[in-house]
Amino acid sequence: MVIKNPTEYDKGKTIVYFVRHGERIHIPGTLPPHDFSLNENGKKQAKNIAKEFSKIKGEIDVLYTSPMKRTYETAVEIGKEIGKKPKILLGFEEINKPSNYPAIFSKHYWKNKLAIKRKQNILDKVLEENQGKVLVIVGHGRLNRTLIGAKLGLSQKISNLFDAHNCHVTLIRFKGKKIDYIHCVNSKGIVPLKQHYS
Repeated sequence: MVIKNPTEYDKGKTIVYFVRHGERIHIPGTLPPHDFSLNENGKKQAKNIAKEFSKIKGEIDVLYTSPMKRTYETAVEIGKEIGKKPKILLGFEEINKPSNYPAIFSKHYWKNKLAIKRKQNILDKVLEENQGKVLVIVGHGRLNRTLIGAKLGLSQKISNLFDAHNCHVTLIRFKGKKIDYIHCVNSKGIVPLKQHYS
């Protein structure tokens, strides 16, 4: 782990900064799946959060991103500031909204359930391969909320009640594949770990 002066709590744990992408281009009437780039405001947001990460660039081991344009473009900005090339997580795209229909009647529900399970497996593999490291994962609002909610035993519907603003950060410490500690949720900045123990 490259955290400067890690505490006993941090040793051997995996630290993950989950970042939502910047604001994307919006074209009214388009339906998912869509893969739009960042708009001008989103580019500014990406540059701003990248500057925040530059403050701890020596502590970050790996930068991951969803393959979608808006996440990749956000990750590239972060990568420029921390000196890391983003690694693309294939299959880590945004997920659909939960179905409003009872599961037994909805093909959408079961298709979404399988997609979430595949994405949970991708996250678990990342955690296994990077135990004890500091990671930045640039993803999507609903995806990040759903994966973190699932780790906490919450349904997708409940997880989606949490806010996830563009380029905000959720900082979590993992012990293996399980959440050990949540440092911050939907923060405007990176909230360096040392602030929690000083």
